[in-house]
Amino acid sequence: MNRVSAWAGWRCGLVVLGLAALGGCSVVPSNSPTAGRVQVSLPAEQEWVDLGGGDEALDPAGQSVVAPTLPTRVFGLRGPGKDKPLLAVFVVQANRSGDVKDRHFGLNACAEERGVYVDDRAAKSPTRIDCLRFKRWADGHDWLAKSYPVVSAYLTRLQVAALKPYGYLNFRYNTEAGAYVSVQVLVNRQLVQPATRNNDDFLVSGQPALIWAQQMAQAARVSAASLDGAMLLPAFPMPLPN
Repeated sequence: MNRVSAWAGWRCGLVVLGLAALGGCSVVPSNSPTAGRVQVSLPAEQEWVDLGGGDEALDPAGQSVVAPTLPTRVFGLRGPGKDKPLLAVFVVQANRSGDVKDRHFGLNACAEERGVYVDDRAAKSPTRIDCLRFKRWADGHDWLAKSYPVVSAYLTRLQVAALKPYGYLNFRYNTEAGAYVSVQVLVNRQLVQPATRNNDDFLVSGQPALIWAQQMAQAARVSAASLDGAMLLPAFPMPLPN
């Protein structure tokens, strides 16, 4: 090992020790999709496709908050078979530097909603946002178009739609220090919900989806705190449907 690589490894080790679980020196493949300072590492052995991107202002965290215009990337997971349907669609947004000068900050809004799992780690803080929202049944009654009209219109403009039935995840992480990461996912329920054979199965069928949603939120938090912006997407709890 030469002196440069030894120093890099030692420095990386210090960062890992200092940031603990924040993934300060993650390794992300060079062809990973990016959105601002975020580099997205996709689960291996699956067919992921780049669906477009650019600078976009999507739905804000609250009705009184102006959505920032941020680098945006959309990518999808294709399923097996001849038609290779889209089983999941990810929309990732982040600012370019994570510095205070590049911050995009707005007051928190993480309201409760019937039928939506809501986890507000910021506890309605006036200075930061850490809001996870997940709806297992999101494809009915035009819920997405009514709740997130700009995202819905954006995906329609890109001619992107996930295979129904799908759930919807929305996670936003924003601090006064400058961090801003937003992740939105349309995911076919077969990827996050096991088959149910009886009432007992049904009662616990939502747990894998909630665990995955929390893992997705943590991946975004780690990305915001890491030196390289690496976002390591968690694997779906269920295998790809045949």
